[in-house]
Amino acid sequence: MRKDAPLAAKETISPEDLWDKPLLISQEETEGGRIAQWMQRSLSSLNITAAYNLLFNASLFVEEGLGYAFAFDKVINTSENSPLVFRPLSPRMDVEMSIIWKKYQVFSKPAEDK
Repeated sequence: MRKDAPLAAKETISPEDLWDKPLLISQEETEGGRIAQWMQRSLSSLNITAAYNLLFNASLFVEEGLGYAFAFDKVINTSENSPLVFRPLSPRMDVEMSIIWKKYQVFSKPAEDK
């Protein structure tokens, strides 16, 4: 969220805090998923202003004041020099991550040398 957003003053964010706020969610969540469960609302009852594939793109929308984005901490810059700030969710929402790659990946010569 933006540092000057009303919710930025809070230490944690609860579902009720976001029920009436403009939200940016991951494209993967648009069919309903953990966010809908955590929010205790159907996605159709929430004010979802955009769905994103890349968090960086969503962060640009947030900087422009278009809403609050759901994101992992430390993926985008939220340092003191950034206009954005991260606040954890309460209750906490844990999500498993996976990294997938081709089994027989062909690497370039520079990549093979490392």
